[in-house]
Amino acid sequence: MENKIGVTLITGFLGAGKTTFLNNLIEKYPNTKFAVIENEFGEVGIDGGLVVDKQEDIFELSNGCICCNLNGELRDILRKLLQCENKIDHLLIETTGIAEPSAVAAAFVGDPGIASIFEINATVGLVDAKNFVQSLSDHEVALKQVAFSDILFLTKCDLATEDEIKSAALQAKLINPAAFVERIYNGEKVENDILSLNSYNANKVEERTSFIQHHHEHQHGDVVSYSFTFEGGVDPVKLEMWLSVLLQLQYEVIYRFKGIFNIKGETNKVIVQGVRNESKIVIGNPWKPSEDKLNRIVVIGKGIKKEAIERKIKSILR
Repeated sequence: MENKIGVTLITGFLGAGKTTFLNNLIEKYPNTKFAVIENEFGEVGIDGGLVVDKQEDIFELSNGCICCNLNGELRDILRKLLQCENKIDHLLIETTGIAEPSAVAAAFVGDPGIASIFEINATVGLVDAKNFVQSLSDHEVALKQVAFSDILFLTKCDLATEDEIKSAALQAKLINPAAFVERIYNGEKVENDILSLNSYNANKVEERTSFIQHHHEHQHGDVVSYSFTFEGGVDPVKLEMWLSVLLQLQYEVIYRFKGIFNIKGETNKVIVQGVRNESKIVIGNPWKPSEDKLNRIVVIGKGIKKEAIERKIKSILR
């Protein structure tokens, strides 16, 4: 991550176990100096026994980590954290159960000042295995949280039946086929190396985008995910214009966008990710001589029309 401070977003609907997960994560990495930003600090929050000092809304924890409340502008909060004497290795942000993580993630992608210091590692989504299907039918934000996540953990599996767990896993995959789906049990330590997911890394995006089969289509209610694979060299100017229109005008209905492009005159793959109305473009690996230079796109959103996107994709090849 170019020595930048990694950022992991933790999302999930009310009761999914975000605070338990957060505390377990801090315990899992005893030598990592975390900064933690919580929407609900003081209501649920970090394990109270860890708090040893409080200054200007920043709480110092007994393990050397620091924590503060997301009660103002994110840029101001980050500046306070950086001015703190404590060294920061990694930033954890726990959103509220009814919040979309995309707005927070967009700041780390679209704000050059923030992006120069911080790098998004991943969005971790927690899913209550027993109540997930009901949450999806009752609350659209639960859908958005799942659609935006890079890895999804089915929580409280010890309280759910095997059928409920399988149903939750299936629904999660239908909404977000690009995400990993794992099971964890109440109080169980997470085995995955969460801090090294690097989901916005060019190689990881390429891996997950290539994983989805050609022209796949999944739907859950109004939420659909499409993947497109097409040949040909892409005009970089037309691509930039298309991305601008796509993300600026439709960011409320497009939850996540990932693409690998074969740009005319470029020997390397170009990786594009859309987060809300911001885009992140990075240069990936060189195209191998034996490799088909296929463009691959994955779009997840609400009520988006496949045919309209397909027409626009063809226009950037001309």
